[in-house]
Amino acid sequence: MGRPRVTEGLSREEAARRLGVYGANAVAQERPTPVWRRVLQQLRDPLIVVLLVAAVLTLATGDLPDAAVILLVITVNTAVGVVQEVRAERAVAALSALSAPAARVVRDGAECSVPAADVVPGDLVLLGEGDIVPADGTVLDAALLLVDESALTGESVPVEKTAGGDGALGTVSAGTVVVRGRGRVQVTGTGAHSALGRIAALMGTAPGLTPLQRRLARFGRVLAAVTVALCAVVLALGLARGQPVELMVVAAISLAVAAVPESLPAVVTLALALGARRMADRHAIVRRLPAVETLGSVTVLATDKTGTLTEGRMAAEELWTPHGEATVTGTGYAPEGRVTRDGRTVTATDAPDLAALLCAATMCNDAALEPPPDDGTPWRAMGDPTEAALLTAGARLGLDRSALEAELPRVAEIPFDSARKRMTTVHRTPGGGLRIVCKGAPEAVLRPTVLIDTPDLLSQAATRAEELARGGYRVLAVATRDHGGTRPQSPDTWETGLSLLGLVGILDPPRDTSRTTVAACERAGITPVLITGDHPLTARAV
Repeated sequence: MGRPRVTEGLSREEAARRLGVYGANAVAQERPTPVWRRVLQQLRDPLIVVLLVAAVLTLATGDLPDAAVILLVITVNTAVGVVQEVRAERAVAALSALSAPAARVVRDGAECSVPAADVVPGDLVLLGEGDIVPADGTVLDAALLLVDESALTGESVPVEKTAGGDGALGTVSAGTVVVRGRGRVQVTGTGAHSALGRIAALMGTAPGLTPLQRRLARFGRVLAAVTVALCAVVLALGLARGQPVELMVVAAISLAVAAVPESLPAVVTLALALGARRMADRHAIVRRLPAVETLGSVTVLATDKTGTLTEGRMAAEELWTPHGEATVTGTGYAPEGRVTRDGRTVTATDAPDLAALLCAATMCNDAALEPPPDDGTPWRAMGDPTEAALLTAGARLGLDRSALEAELPRVAEIPFDSARKRMTTVHRTPGGGLRIVCKGAPEAVLRPTVLIDTPDLLSQAATRAEELARGGYRVLAVATRDHGGTRPQSPDTWETGLSLLGLVGILDPPRDTSRTTVAACERAGITPVLITGDHPLTARAV
């Protein structure tokens, strides 16, 4: 498949041809399984087969009450299993709701809107804020493109996408949502070959037997063999002693009925059904009852940090400058709160060093704070939660972002890059000069190649950054430099010769239930493993 021209996209004829080759861009919908087939699948369980045999033998002996009880157990077990499978398949069908209903593509050099099902590999898709990504693709152009991938990966923090980025940073997946910026994407996978399609295929794959099912099947085979052998021995001994044939056949059947543990399948099914019910109450759908037992065999649990063990709500709590420290208090992203130093509340006028730090952090920022509507909901962060926390801290010190943007408009920038771990913006000053602001991870900013501060100050800042990280904080260093020119210099020179303004310690509070959940895992013999991109000291503290 040849690469189309990225400016003109595919022609309509080529798009139609590829649609015929690759098929519609939709999650494959399996034919619904008939009820009778679901019932047969449930009856194929080894223990259910044993129960059926027991029911037949019980009827043969004329014991109608026991036969009725056994048949009732079989009916209840089958009904529970069928209902559980139907509920789980509804979750699979819900994946189609994540796909985009329409997409903006470039066809014959012109932008047009087409149904998402008509998007084909090679299409040039245009993405904007609020769009659902219609298919997997490679990012060709990006302007502050931030994508929410929580539906696929569980990561609560949006991921920044860049053109030519490595791995996931340079690609987007079907079903994810653009929360900021815009970009152009060349489609690489649609339908079953997209991320949503692969997930749907995995959920439709027939599972193997669980450890419990294998043990029960082995037990059923051994029990059946031993029962048949004992019945044959009893029948042979009775006939050898001259007992009537009819009497010995009834005795052998009675022995077989007595040897079959009719209650075992019922107890196992009831235990698994209760487990599935408790999981459903916690919003975890079990597709097949034996999967509950498989979950009980887990020995290692790998978990994300942000938004899983923590609340996913960033709060800038600690400020450090070469002139002193301060603490920020308040709830959520609301600007209500205060900044205290040495036990007293300070403002931007009282603490010019803190004002300079938070002023720079507010300008070198792409997030926004959305005030609550009339329904009483809290303030919301629009964009990266870390940057929103910086805006909140600035507002609590008394800074007005709108006034800062009017006074120091942004004229250029170097977006945040996970490889460089920093972001730089250039602003026009009222006197006609330029101000360069850089923020990023301490290890990326506290360098002699970036800062012109003395080695003693850099060592002092690095020590304080490490202390904050040990306390569970995500630490950002902020630096600035004024330039007298009227035009931005080469971007290669922006991040040199800066002066350190200070550090900001941002905390993502652990969830109230995290401690008890981790303790419960450890008591159950499960080893929890934390996976995060934060500093190792921060992860260890959490």
